[in-house]
Parts: sequence; C-alpha cells; structure tokens
Amino acid sequence: MRIIPIILISLIASAAAAQLSSAYVDVRDCGMVAHVYRPLDLAESPAVLLLGGSSGGIGWQDEMSAKLSERGFVALALAYFGMDSLPKELERIPLEYFDHALAWLRAQPYVDPSRIGIGGVSKGGELALLIASRHPEVRGVAVFVPSGMVFQSIAKGFPHTSSWTFQGKDLPFVAYGKVNNPKSTADIYRAGIEQADSTEATTIPVERIQGPILLISGREDNLWPSTMLSDMIVTRLRAHNFAHPIEHIAYPDAGHLISSIRTDDVTHRGGTNEGNHKAQVDGQRRFLDFFQRTLQRE
Repeated sequence: MRIIPIILISLIASAAAAQLSSAYVDVRDCGMVAHVYRPLDLAESPAVLLLGGSSGGIGWQDEMSAKLSERGFVALALAYFGMDSLPKELERIPLEYFDHALAWLRAQPYVDPSRIGIGGVSKGGELALLIASRHPEVRGVAVFVPSGMVFQSIAKGFPHTSSWTFQGKDLPFVAYGKVNNPKSTADIYRAGIEQADSTEATTIPVERIQGPILLISGREDNLWPSTMLSDMIVTRLRAHNFAHPIEHIAYPDAGHLISSIRTDDVTHRGGTNEGNHKAQVDGQRRFLDFFQRTLQRE
C-alpha cells in the first residue's frame, strides 16, 4: 500500500547546503520529520536513509542528501530528536519510528526498494548499524565515527536509560564508566566497556547486516573512541564469517568531527586541523563512492 505524505516543496536554507542549489520535499507523515531529496528524473532510484548525531534535528543529513541526489540517489534526511514534535533529547527513541521511515521510503514510486542503504554519523552511526541489523532489505551501510554497541542515553543529567527502545522497553546498553579525572569523554566510554560485566547483550549484531559495511573513524577522537569501537565491529564481523565486504578507514591525527568538510576549528574533538581536513575530504569522497558502487546498477 502506498503511503501518502503531507509535503511542502522547500529550498534548502542551511548555510552548509546553500551552495549546492538543491531542493527537498519536507515530509510530516505519521510523526515522521524528514527532508526527501530526489534526482530530477522519475526513474526508480536507489535510496539512502541518513541519520545525524547528538546535535539533533536535520543538519549533516541535508548536506549529504543533496550530494547523493546529485549522484542519482533518493536521500531521506531524517530527524529523530530535537526538532518539531520529536523527543527533545536523545533518550529512549523508539526503533518503530525508523521502521516506519524505512517502510515509507521503500513505498515511494520513485524509489527502487531493492536498493536501500543507510548512512549515519556518531550516535547516528550506532543507530544506522542497529537498524540495518534488524532490516535485511538494507543493502549497504556507511558510517562516520560509529559505535557497534548501544550506549546509555545522552539526555540532560545522564539518566540511567537507553538511547533506544523497542516495544516500549529499553534496549540493553553500556552505562558510562566511572573514571577519576578523565582526560576526555572518550575515557568514560572506554571505562564503561571495561567495567561492564558483559557486553554481549549491548553489542549490535552487525553480522546480520545484508550488505557491505564502510566504517570511517578518527584515531584521535576524544568524544568517544570511534577507532576502537570500529575495530570491535570488524572483529565481530570476521568472527561470524561475514559474507560481505568490510572496510574500516581510520585516519591519523583526526578526531570526531570528520563527517563533513568544515572551516571552523574542530580540534576540540581531537586531532589536528590538517589531519581533520584530510579526513573530511577523503572520508566524504569514500562515503559517497561507497553508495555509488554498492547501490547503483552498472
């Protein structure tokens, strides 16, 4: 059954996307808050669901969606907190919301439902891997500075709750660790893993993903240890004899803020200006190329 959204054609207003001279369709359907970018032709196109990180709303997703659209993709830039009627903070976000978003995307007449990918950054990378592990129709996943574990929510006051729920119940999560005088928040995440009795229930079953996986991390990430977390994903995939290509690009002298090309000082999240810039430029190219070769037909 085709799902009919409430739509409004809009021009991109954000400074990051303004230079791309693209347009999107603003979607408000059954609680979903998103922008849909699509190529000019009406042929069935491959599609990518894009998920931002802990800033909330729609920011990075717009920038990447416009670039993917220029390459012939439909892109769904999805918000999941911090915008409109959505939850105010990243705490106990229902996975059913993303089930609906994927169903909506696959139902559109301009989308080829057999060629669906997911991309994410930071907590959105954690989320992208989680969603893909639950949806075999997803054929490729590319994520910046991700985690292969579900961590505690990041709501104000850091309540002992999960970032995600399913059927009203918290997903098992790794709690923040106790550290005396941590040098960065990455130390708290490392300690949480080390101090957990077991991480099996909190680890995302990435081996269930039905397509290639690209992991992009910064070795000097001081927000959370994205290179270590990505290495753990690769180890799990290989232990389960994962049938699809796996690639982990870990950039030296780069931190957490490598998912888009920026001109501000990003070294407060790790790395050097030069190292971060190299990672931003190369990482964005690899991210876009990944979906090109994974989802586009010859």
